[in-house]
Amino acid sequence: MNAMKTSLLATALCLGLGASPVFAEDTAAPERTAAQAIDDAAITASIKTKLLADERTKGFDINVDTMKGVVTLRGGADSQAAKQAAQEVAGQAEGVVLIKNELVVAPDDSEARQDADTATASGEVREKLDEAGDGIDDAWITSKVKTQLLADAAVKGTQIDVDTKANVVTLTGTAESQAAKDAAIRIAAGTNGVQKVVADQLLVKQ
Repeated sequence: MNAMKTSLLATALCLGLGASPVFAEDTAAPERTAAQAIDDAAITASIKTKLLADERTKGFDINVDTMKGVVTLRGGADSQAAKQAAQEVAGQAEGVVLIKNELVVAPDDSEARQDADTATASGEVREKLDEAGDGIDDAWITSKVKTQLLADAAVKGTQIDVDTKANVVTLTGTAESQAAKDAAIRIAAGTNGVQKVVADQLLVKQ
């Protein structure tokens, strides 16, 4: 039996048994079409926004890294279901070729979870600042608030600027409605590390 017949027989056996082809981890990812060849940074941003918008994952510290469409998730999750939810959410982003889910399932106050959370970029920042007694970094808070505002259906599309000094968040710009302004203030106030929100200069569009 020549090599081609052998290969065809193996494939037929896999299909007959309902098996899926298994590729080694270092096997090159399938070549993407032009439509799939989306910038890795855009994929990462899209996934982060989706994770923050999803009720199952928005409370977790998940780091997203994308290289050639291959997405790696790191950080912590409360349960296996939450870990799976993060993978499902990430898989909804356009351009994703493969997801490597390295989230650690552990209780929020456990050492394993703390180690997993501090493995993320934001976690590293928080750990260093906590050790120095300086609280949470203003730049991290600003970035977190902006991301959450973009992900919120009531707020996105508004022109809101975010500035943080000494853990006090100042919101300026224009909100589409009073409801959007209220939602922006609520989101900022609920962000980890925020001590106060100032929104006197956040105007409602007339």
